[in-house]
Amino acid sequence: MLKPLQGHEGQRFHRVAQRIRYADEMESLWYLRQDMLAALSEVHGEAQARRAMRPINKLFKGLLPQAMVARPHHRFAN
Repeated sequence: MLKPLQGHEGQRFHRVAQRIRYADEMESLWYLRQDMLAALSEVHGEAQARRAMRPINKLFKGLLPQAMVARPHHRFAN
């Protein structure tokens, strides 16, 4: 989950990475995806950030209740 943050500098990236490292529950990691998306969007734009998050979202498949699973954003599907 830390891979998309590698190679980026700045307090925001450091803080998100630290929170991911110390998260102790799957649900916490799930909610940290939004912080990752926001940090990556600032640098790369939202569309590229969402593409970078696709592999992360797949990590949670089958591990969370269906209500928590990300729904595809058709605007950024390609």
